Amino acid sequence: MKKIRNVVVLIAISLISLNSFAQADIAGKWVVGKQNTVVKIEQNDGIYSGTIISSDNSKAEIGKLMVKDLREKNGKWKGKTYSPKRKEWYDAAFIPKNNSLDIKIKVGFFSKTIEWVRK
Repeated sequence: MKKIRNVVVLIAISLISLNSFAQADIAGKWVVGKQNTVVKIEQNDGIYSGTIISSDNSKAEIGKLMVKDLREKNGKWKGKTYSPKRKEWYDAAFIPKNNSLDIKIKVGFFSKTIEWVRK
């Protein structure tokens, strides 16, 4: 009986560790949209931000800040993302998956999810 309990505890700790590792994997280069815009997310003093580093879109501004104030709290990533069309910052939830990053933006009753793909 004691062995089974130890195995269950070990499995639980392993799953929590894997989940924590997957959550922290938000830094890197992400391809945004159809015009191969690449946003690089980096950490600075525990806070993440992301800027455009390349794009096939002639209107994209290289060096433009697209993600700011991105932090992990209670296993969830929250921050702000910039909408170039509306020229506004929006609160967003960032959900890392295998090789993608879902960005869920909620404004009032409406919500939109955008998928970025790891480069």
